[in-house]
Amino acid sequence: MIEKSNPGQPGVYLNLPEMSDSQQSKNLKHNFTVNLLDGGLFGFGLGFASFTTMIPLFVATLTSSATLIGLVPAIHNVGWQLPQLLMAKRIARMERVKPYVTFMTVQERLPILGLGIVGLLVPRIGVRVALILTFILLIWQGLGAGLTANAWQIMVSKIIPSNILATFFGAQSAAANLLASLGAYLAGTLLVVLNPPYDFSTCFFIASLLLVSSWVFLNLTREEKREMPSGGCVPQPLWHDIRSILKRDRSFTHFLISRFIAHFGMMAFAFYSVYAVKILRMTTVQVGVMTSIL
Repeated sequence: MIEKSNPGQPGVYLNLPEMSDSQQSKNLKHNFTVNLLDGGLFGFGLGFASFTTMIPLFVATLTSSATLIGLVPAIHNVGWQLPQLLMAKRIARMERVKPYVTFMTVQERLPILGLGIVGLLVPRIGVRVALILTFILLIWQGLGAGLTANAWQIMVSKIIPSNILATFFGAQSAAANLLASLGAYLAGTLLVVLNPPYDFSTCFFIASLLLVSSWVFLNLTREEKREMPSGGCVPQPLWHDIRSILKRDRSFTHFLISRFIAHFGMMAFAFYSVYAVKILRMTTVQVGVMTSIL
């Protein structure tokens, strides 16, 4: 069972090994820095391989099917959300989550390299095969992201004190979004300068390189082993826990409904760039600017 520590302590778990104040301070500075760099480089990479503009635009070069183009962000969102629910209990029982995070996050980063290879080989393998491979890679990426998400959030809550957790997430999000905007603009420029099949493939290769760099910093995270409680409550079936939470916490239920409805409002994002290029004749540089704004 996960329990929160007193505010200001370096982890959210009880029963962490004792450390001196100086060691705690060193670990905090180290973890804050490397995870800030991880988030910034991750965002920079996604600017070159955005699920709302760049990848839908790439798919639009392979097919005119609105359904397939719309599936790009849908697959990512489903892959991100669903596995978290199924993995929550298993992750909560882990003494250390970093090994799991560093392995699983490879599954959300490696497919971007695969997209670069597919983009480069389109003239040889043909549009049909390229489409099939693209969606296999997108499903792989989405599931990898979802399987990583819970563990990553738990790891961050262990290594960053609760009283500065909001500051950390704010700084990381700011760095990620700023660099993602820069990456999107540069990606749009590359699409103008380079000819197929080197245009999108180059963007995906650059994204992959940045995601690898991000992983290197993530792997430098220092996480203390958690001592598991000897007793503990009897685990309940997953769906029993879900029903109990929804009945008990009405505010949380309303939040979930709001999030569910909000996703319908984002369904059109995948079509913005395609419509802008094909109908409004917008240049890919302008698409990059639009991506940075979105």
